[in-house]
Amino acid sequence: MTRNLFISIITPVYNDSQGLEDTLQSLVIQDYPRDCFEIIVADNGSTDTTLDVAESFLQEFPELVKIVIEDSIQSSYAARNKAVKIAKGQIIAFIDADMSVENDWLTNISRSLKKQNSDFIACGVEIYSESNSLSSLYNRLSGFPIEEYINNRHFAPTCCLAVNKSVFEKVGLFNPNLISSGDYEFGNRVYNSGLKLGYDLDIIMKHPARTSYKQLLKKSFRIGRGFYQLSYYNPELYKRMNRGITNSVSNSQKNSWNLFTFNKEGEIWRNLSIFTKISLYLIDVTNKLVKPAGYIYEKYFQKRN
Repeated sequence: MTRNLFISIITPVYNDSQGLEDTLQSLVIQDYPRDCFEIIVADNGSTDTTLDVAESFLQEFPELVKIVIEDSIQSSYAARNKAVKIAKGQIIAFIDADMSVENDWLTNISRSLKKQNSDFIACGVEIYSESNSLSSLYNRLSGFPIEEYINNRHFAPTCCLAVNKSVFEKVGLFNPNLISSGDYEFGNRVYNSGLKLGYDLDIIMKHPARTSYKQLLKKSFRIGRGFYQLSYYNPELYKRMNRGITNSVSNSQKNSWNLFTFNKEGEIWRNLSIFTKISLYLIDVTNKLVKPAGYIYEKYFQKRN
């Protein structure tokens, strides 16, 4: 009889009580053996009722749930690091607060890691929305091009990453100084160490779409800040990232009006009105302008140690 791997689930969170509740509800009903997994909520210094939600699950499921608090560094990667340090699992499975999974998620992760004989896998991400806003449509269309990330950029978004804990022992933890691009920096360290990166798009994790224009711009600004941080702490990797993105887009042989080079939902795009396509194009242009603004803000207005 095959022994089940012990899996530690890590959920970083900051001021998102409802999102955390939705995520934990999907995690506590996993069909994986109860003595073979744990759930670690890594709070990043929340000031709302997020910790109350975490503590309520801890009281109801004390055998499953743990809480760690990282309030000295404002970074989801710093919060993840604190959780990794206490994790008991052979496997670390990351999921962001506000995401949800089916009850066979852990079973499928365990099976896929064994089948691929991989140290690092990315799951598929399905972006969903009940809103009809242009922002949510844009978010759904832009999506998570997991295959392109793994094959060409050598990383997986941390929100859908499962990794053998021995990987951290070999390459180190996430860079806590980054507020964005930490997944890219970590993934490339793993890749450069010779470990195997894989993906399993049949393992679906559900991610709510950003439904407002403000949410999209806020994310783009944060990404821009992360780009500068990456250029500051790892300039060579930052240069390679820019070359990799340029080459990926160039190789796709798509023109500039096809906004979503790696879009899996091409049928949706083709059926949109010209007015909607132009509106989405304008959102995309604005997003691209906000990232340099975040870069400049981080470079000139944030202090460095």
